[in-house]
Amino acid sequence: MNPTSLLPDVASLNVSDIAIDQVGMSDISLPIPFEIDQQTITAPTKVSIRANVKNHQKGLHMSRMYQSLQALTQYSLTPVTLKESLQSALEQQREVNSDCIFCDIETEVLRKRSALHTQQYGWNRYPVRVSARFDHQTGITVSLRVTVTYSSSCPASAALSRKALKEVFLDQFHYEPSKVDKQQIAQWLEQQGTYAIPHSQRSEADITVDVTGTEFSIENLIDLCEGALGTPVQTFVKRQDEQQFAINNGQNPMFVEDASRRLMRALTNNGYSGHLAISHYESLHGHNAVAQSSFGYKDA
Repeated sequence: MNPTSLLPDVASLNVSDIAIDQVGMSDISLPIPFEIDQQTITAPTKVSIRANVKNHQKGLHMSRMYQSLQALTQYSLTPVTLKESLQSALEQQREVNSDCIFCDIETEVLRKRSALHTQQYGWNRYPVRVSARFDHQTGITVSLRVTVTYSSSCPASAALSRKALKEVFLDQFHYEPSKVDKQQIAQWLEQQGTYAIPHSQRSEADITVDVTGTEFSIENLIDLCEGALGTPVQTFVKRQDEQQFAINNGQNPMFVEDASRRLMRALTNNGYSGHLAISHYESLHGHNAVAQSSFGYKDA
């Protein structure tokens, strides 16, 4: 006799006629490998997995669902391995008539980043989220979200700062313009050029793209977005690097709308579809500037 047959199964009692959209587990810790920059890395990963529960059913087979996820720890994560794991997990729920399963995988990847001038480097952190839905009729749909952190210099603040500097310059040199030479002006600018400083803020872009191929290519998506924005946050910084970062910001002011359109253009031109959420964490006031957009769809 099977010992488990003697154990009570309270889940089969007191059934209900109310369906539930999703039931499952969250914050499952798994060591799932990812392919990043042609290397396989294994970072701490949290997984959420859920299935629908139809009328009169309860008592999802959590242990079977958990066991199906274990396969994800054996190979680098791809849409193919994810589909196989979710298909197996869904088949384990036939007794409760589940026909759809959902999964979210969250981790962080570290990527090596060179300094702007000096021959040094450091590591940037990128939150990553893979979301998937599987059913036997439509198959699997997968999306990939990455978060890119960058600096945004306010165009309005830059214009106001330039105007303030112009006014104080004219006030300083209005009396003998013919006797003002370049050296005087250069010295004055070195001393007074920061009379008014445009404000910049740390900013974040959450980029979610539809995954249709057999790979995630996380690093390609990050590189594309950082290139479009132009001012990703730095790692190792000496004075030469900081000066170059200041120049990059000064030549690259952008409102939250500008950042959104740059990303939408770059992503669409490279065949991506999805949506993004931009947040500029303002240094001028206590509230933030935000934007949300869809891209790559015919009606976007």
